[in-house]
Amino acid sequence: MKQEFEKEHRKAVQNYMDYLAVARSKFEAALDALENRFLSAEVGVAARDMAHKISGNALMYGFPVLGDIAKEFENFLNAGKAPNWAQGQTLCLKLINRIDTIRGRTNMPGHAEFESASLQHDPTPDRWKTGSIETEGYGVKRQMPSVLLIDGETETRDKLADFLANDYMIHAADSAAMAMALAVNLKPDLILTSQQLPDMTGPDMTRFFRQVDGLERIPVVMIMTSDNPQDIVKAVEAGVTDCFEQTSDLQPIVNHIEELLEKTQHSVLIVDDDKAVRDLLKSRFESYGIRVDTASDGIEGLEYLQHEKPDLIVLDRMMPRLEGGAVLYQIQQEVNLKSIPVMLVTAMNNRDDVITWLERGATDYITKPFNPDEVVLRAMRHLRTQRNAA
Repeated sequence: MKQEFEKEHRKAVQNYMDYLAVARSKFEAALDALENRFLSAEVGVAARDMAHKISGNALMYGFPVLGDIAKEFENFLNAGKAPNWAQGQTLCLKLINRIDTIRGRTNMPGHAEFESASLQHDPTPDRWKTGSIETEGYGVKRQMPSVLLIDGETETRDKLADFLANDYMIHAADSAAMAMALAVNLKPDLILTSQQLPDMTGPDMTRFFRQVDGLERIPVVMIMTSDNPQDIVKAVEAGVTDCFEQTSDLQPIVNHIEELLEKTQHSVLIVDDDKAVRDLLKSRFESYGIRVDTASDGIEGLEYLQHEKPDLIVLDRMMPRLEGGAVLYQIQQEVNLKSIPVMLVTAMNNRDDVITWLERGATDYITKPFNPDEVVLRAMRHLRTQRNAA
């Protein structure tokens, strides 16, 4: 699991490197303008907005020095007075050089600047997939979670099905070939399989699942027919989520399945115009087994809410087209939406501002830069509170 986690975050950081390449082009245009002593509104706004985003997201990705430099350049562009052209050139060049330095080396945990604890520690293995949903009018009607049972012995399958049938949609297969076909077409929320099947081992079948789009994160629980510890290691290496000894007492297995599936039923909407923030939060929420959808601005977020109802919304305060405060107001006006917890995210850190937005309906208030794991844990607390109140 640790290797899988590091692989996911190497990918996340690489995506951030691509993001910085786009940012660099905006700063380079600003540098040319500063050197010519004519900074147009278009170039200045583009550079300022990008500097603002990086000042908020660099620390989240483990680059605090980059964030500090971006903040300096943002403050220069926000000064609102006759610019000190030489100072602007120095700050802009410093920012470009920092980006070039970061992009020119491997930026993984262990590097001196890579200080973000959230990217070095995995409190919950990234191993769950979302439940299925069905849009119905202005809200969302959730279907029963589905479980695929795979076992060559009819008696075992029937016993498990009896335990689960009241709360879950059950699909059954007596061979790996049948199971693979069903899984690809049905995309179940969880797979429960025996270690040994008539035509293939459970670990080999799991390797297949992990290569299929839509199945790579589905929990796979395996009932072991072998008590050899090495077989358990091989199953986990193949992508099996959890292993249980074969036993006549199926209740512990059923309890664990219920625990796994409960986590897949949570859904979160992230509304933020900064792709780097959206990607990082999405990755962290998904690593806790929570389904995530994203919107790039307030209008897109409200359009999403016209046909789906997430369990929680993470809402950026400052966005183009429609800022977060206006989105929060619209949410509070809708009977079907006003009960959804809204976590407001902002770069501003003013106590009066916090009180104002809490009074206007925000459930919580997050200041950038933030620790992504803290955001997720606070969100899960609100989700539990909401569920207990239902």
